[in-house]
Amino acid sequence: MLLQHLRCAAFELPFRQGHGFGRVVPEQVSEFLQFLREAGELHLSGQTFFWMADQYPAERVSLRSASPDRVLLQVEGEDGWQTIGEVDEASAPWMVHPQAIYLHEGQTYRVEALDLDQNLARLHPSQADYYTEPKRETTVQLIATTSEAEVRGATKATGDILVTTQVVGYQQLRWFSQERLGEGEVTLPPTELHTSGYWLALAETTVEELRALGLWSNDPNNYGPNWSKQRRLARARDGYRCQMCGAPEQGREHDVHHKIPFRTFASYEQANQLANLITLCHPCHRRAETAVRVRSGLAGLAFALGHLAPLFLMCDRNDVAVHHDPKSPLTNGQPTVVIYEVIPGGIGFSERLFELHDQLIAHAHELVAACPCADGCPSCVGPGGEEGRGGKPETLAILAALS
Repeated sequence: MLLQHLRCAAFELPFRQGHGFGRVVPEQVSEFLQFLREAGELHLSGQTFFWMADQYPAERVSLRSASPDRVLLQVEGEDGWQTIGEVDEASAPWMVHPQAIYLHEGQTYRVEALDLDQNLARLHPSQADYYTEPKRETTVQLIATTSEAEVRGATKATGDILVTTQVVGYQQLRWFSQERLGEGEVTLPPTELHTSGYWLALAETTVEELRALGLWSNDPNNYGPNWSKQRRLARARDGYRCQMCGAPEQGREHDVHHKIPFRTFASYEQANQLANLITLCHPCHRRAETAVRVRSGLAGLAFALGHLAPLFLMCDRNDVAVHHDPKSPLTNGQPTVVIYEVIPGGIGFSERLFELHDQLIAHAHELVAACPCADGCPSCVGPGGEEGRGGKPETLAILAALS
């Protein structure tokens, strides 16, 4: 990507030897300029590099993405398959995965197939009254830490990270009302992004204080000593069949789901009563978990910070993404929120968030505290499930510990 920017810069104004380019040191710039000279794109006269190629270099730079590779969108017409547009390769798994709804020039299309080897997506016109939202699983690994500092209640840091994302399914949501109509699963390979990130790791003392107050909901559920027995009884009662789709157990035991979330009960005996248990296959269990989701305080913190960050950075909300993990490999198992740049390699957003940490936390606390909702909404910490909880008190407690 730097090479493309240097091409555009050289087209606009000649480079003199020994000059830097933004934060890129002169020595590194010189190496790139020599490469472009050897490729016949620049001409060196005296101490100055001049653009000499025929093409306009900005034509090869996308305004939508830093990824140079494209996936062509094709629709079948009278003369065969015709290309109507393109998306960058990095965005294809979540924008045009199979069964995704894609809008192009006011027309709705359904994606029938995505071939990442051929960089092709096949679409058909559709009259669907809904849109799709991808479901992704993400892991973040540390490559190198650039800066790190202790802050109130946590450690803030920035550096190079590897983000691995896999689209595993999608939701169907009705236009305007956002009513959830259904879900589906997809099988796509994971994608990797080497980029820059800013992260916040909660201190163990902060977690212990929140846990003592009953305001830490990120610990794994301890279903109690009778869970194995109750699970067997529930599956036997339900005939070893999923109670939503009717699928029998085949090779893998079905899951047993709490109708009312486990965390809402005072004891495991109450939560594990057979009347509160239902046998579900794995896909149906995932759908049920979404409906009764109990949003944790860490998830609420990630939601609030992720929505405020673009305002501080003066960037598009799709230029950064947020991830939270109660046992993050990025920070040796500490509860962590990561805001990372979607642009490969990063362009400095992470370093800026590192500098603005205190302001970001203060504004997040103010935003959540001032929101009139009772327990979470899209304006503060995000909504809970249809029958779940939003985790607003937990999020406020974390923000108070960090402020």
